[in-house]
Amino acid sequence: MNYWEACEATVTAAEAIAECRRHEIAAQVRTSDRALIEMETCDVIAEADDEGDYSGESIIGFLGY
Repeated sequence: MNYWEACEATVTAAEAIAECRRHEIAAQVRTSDRALIEMETCDVIAEADDEGDYSGESIIGFLGY
């Protein structure tokens, strides 16, 4: 997937966590609001949509792309 496709993508929690892991970032879903957070700092990586999925744009933005 190229950058623009990733920006437009919607991904599951498992896919988002796996992508963070590839960049050596430990992530998890916060139970209170389903936000994807960095475990070390508790910074929000991405907010969940109504279906519980995450914006690819938010994730790659957090990763620094």
